[in-house]
Amino acid sequence: MNSETSFKDLQKAAEDVILSVGDMIIDHIEDYRGFLTKRIHHIDMVEDDIYLWEIKLFKTTNRKDSPSTTILEENGLKLSIAIGTVEWHSVTGGTFEQ
Repeated sequence: MNSETSFKDLQKAAEDVILSVGDMIIDHIEDYRGFLTKRIHHIDMVEDDIYLWEIKLFKTTNRKDSPSTTILEENGLKLSIAIGTVEWHSVTGGTFEQ
């Protein structure tokens, strides 16, 4: 399998992830856990319409400067789920299995 086919497979897998308010994510790279609280429609000059997710963090690293919320771009979050660096637990019962 070449790298282009692999990336296309990941993009297809990411499209199958349907995020909802209340979903829990665990970011294994940044070491935080949080709940998706709001989907935000954003108009970007380059990408046209993009969507962002506001995430209420409930466990972060022990740093004192850790934020209580963060914003992630939807397509990047879905791709992170497809790759496996972010674990996703859906309130609707959806799941992602590689």
